[in-house]
This record gives sequence, C-alpha cells and structure tokens, in this order.
Amino acid sequence: MAARKRRKPDGHLARDLQENFESFSKSRKSIARYLIDHLAEAPVLSAQELARRTSTTSSTVVRFAQHLGFSGFTEMMKAAWDEHRLTAGKSSAGIEGQLRFPVDDDFSGRAVRTDMLILEETIKRNRADDFLDIVELLEKAEAVYAAGLYEAAMVVDYLGYYLTVMGVPVVAITSSSEESVARLAELDDKAVLVAIGFGTAHQFLLRVIRAARGMGAETVGISENQISEVAKLTDRNLFCYRDSTSFAPSLVGAFSIANAIISALYARNRRAYDAHISRLRNLPLTSDWL
Repeated sequence: MAARKRRKPDGHLARDLQENFESFSKSRKSIARYLIDHLAEAPVLSAQELARRTSTTSSTVVRFAQHLGFSGFTEMMKAAWDEHRLTAGKSSAGIEGQLRFPVDDDFSGRAVRTDMLILEETIKRNRADDFLDIVELLEKAEAVYAAGLYEAAMVVDYLGYYLTVMGVPVVAITSSSEESVARLAELDDKAVLVAIGFGTAHQFLLRVIRAARGMGAETVGISENQISEVAKLTDRNLFCYRDSTSFAPSLVGAFSIANAIISALYARNRRAYDAHISRLRNLPLTSDWL
C-alpha cells in the first residue's frame, strides 16, 4: 500500500478547506466549517470536544485529519494554530488578545476595542457593489420578510423595528411557531426575504429560505462567510465577523450591516420616509414610541 502523502505546514489550511469544501461529506463539511470559523480557538479543543461541537464523532474527526494528509488530529490542530499565528492579521490577532486579559483589567475598554476590530473585519468581508445591489433590491420590494432565530432574532427585531418606523411593509420571523409559519402565506415574487443566521443555522431558517425561493421571492443572506448554510441557499449575501471567544459573542458586525441597510434605504428616499415618520409623530396617541 502506498504511503499516505504527508502534509507540510504551509499556512493555507483554511484556504484549502474552503477550496475543497464541496468535495467533503456532510460530516466533514461540518468539521471544515467549524475550523474555518474558529481557527484561533480550535487548537485548544480535544477531538471529542470538536466532535461534539460539529455533531460528529471523534473517529470522524481523526479520519478527517488523515484525509487532509496529517498524521492525526494533533498534527492538524498544530497546523491550525501555526496558520493562525502566521496569517492572522492585525484585527483578528487583536481580537484574540483583547479577550485574554483578566476581567478586572479594563474589561469594558477591551470589549469596545474588540467591537472596533470586529467592525474592521466585517468591512473587509463585503463589497460596496454587492451592498448597493441589495439596497436597490429592497427598495423595489413590495414587502420585506426578515427571518432569524435565537441570537439572530435580535438583529431581525432591530431591522424590522426601523423599517416599520419608515413605513416599509415588513414581516419579522423570529421563531418556528405556527404563527410564524402563517405569516409566510403571503410571501410572493414581489417580496424579498432577508435571512440572518450564524454558525450552524437553524433548520427552520433554511426551510424558510427554500420556501421563499420556491415562491419566487429574492433572498438575501447575512452570515459569517460564503460557505455558511445561509449563504449557500440565498441569492445575494452580506457577511459579518462574529467573535466566538466570548460566552456572549458580540453581534456588532451583524447590527452594523442591518443599520447600514436602514440608513441607505432612508438616504435614497428621505423625503417619503420623513413624511411617514412625521405622520406617526402627529397621531393623537399616548405613546412614547417616537
């Protein structure tokens, strides 16, 4: 039997995983996606822990490492760490460093600086032309459907709130309840679905995207990268960096994209939106909404 070709550390593990992603089996895709999204923290995990986080088995993780040309799991993790040290740019290295100090050492300041670095990374992941195309698409839509569950639901609520204030017909889907399903009944080819999901996307969100496409609606995804489950299903995409080293990952990147969409739509038709907001403010209602 021919000896397995040994892999030389070349600092391109993440790139190779992305380039060969479609050739992997479902379980290997899950491992590859996790490694790409968590290159800095993956090396501290055991094979068992990586298997748990990717819904696979430790033997699958080991075989995946060997499939890539490594002698085993340990060598693959070493390559991941070496690549992180070699290729991590100033922003990603800064994020990791910000969160490794004791809590009592200017933690609030580090959290803010980490958000600044996350925003820088989010900017790098998007093209201005792609963003403008999506804004024009939303501007022409008769209705906007925004969907996202769990932590993504907070971004959906933010986007939905301000679109509602501006007078844009919007339907927010933030759970898999029967009520949420009922709201999708009127979705058609004149609407646009904005699907927001991070990491391993909720299966209900993926079904919503498929249903929207089946009804002829245009779909826009907001996720972490091009190989995310959301990005692979949607017609157009915007990407945000999401730090995962904290128990409560910062969503500042996703919120900034939502805010950019709101601001761009408002700027393109400010007079009409101001007129609608003015009518809301003049309603004879006892409310502090606006």
